[in-house]
Amino acid sequence: MGLPRAFKLDSQGQARLGSQLLRLAHRFDRALTERLARFRLAPTHYEILKTLYAAPDYSLGHTQLAQALGITLPSITLAVRKLGAMRLIGQQRGTDRRQRVVSLTVKGAEFLAPLYDTTEEFATALFSALPDKAAKQVETSIQSLLARLSALQDKAPA
Repeated sequence: MGLPRAFKLDSQGQARLGSQLLRLAHRFDRALTERLARFRLAPTHYEILKTLYAAPDYSLGHTQLAQALGITLPSITLAVRKLGAMRLIGQQRGTDRRQRVVSLTVKGAEFLAPLYDTTEEFATALFSALPDKAAKQVETSIQSLLARLSALQDKAPA
C-alpha cells in the first residue's frame, strides 16, 4: 500500500498516537533508569523485586515472573543472575527439575523499601496529572492495545 495522493500530516491520527506513546514510554524509561542508577538496577530488576514482594510466599517461577512482567524468559534469566549476585534474591529448583523458583531474600526486601519510595513517588508525581477514572481508562486501553499488538504479531508472516 503506497502513500495516498492526498496524504497530509494529521496531528490527530492514530499513527501519531503510537508515536506519542512510544515517546512517553522512552522518556519514562529513561527517567526511571536514572532514578534506579544509584541502586545499580534497571527498571526490570525493580519490577522483579516488587513482583516477588507481592507474591504469596515471596517466590515465583521464572515462567510466572516472565508472564507477570510481560517479558521473555531470557530477560528474566539475565535479571535474576544480577539480582542473585547482589544477594537480593535466591533461587532453587522447583518440583520439576527443569523449573527454577526465585525467592526474595530478607536483604532484597530491605533493599526494596527505599527503592519503592523513590520510584513510586516519581510515578505518582507523573501520573497524578490524570484523574483516577481517566488513569483507569488509559490502563484498560493500553492493555487492550498490547493484546491486539500481540495478536497482530502472531499473525504476521515470519
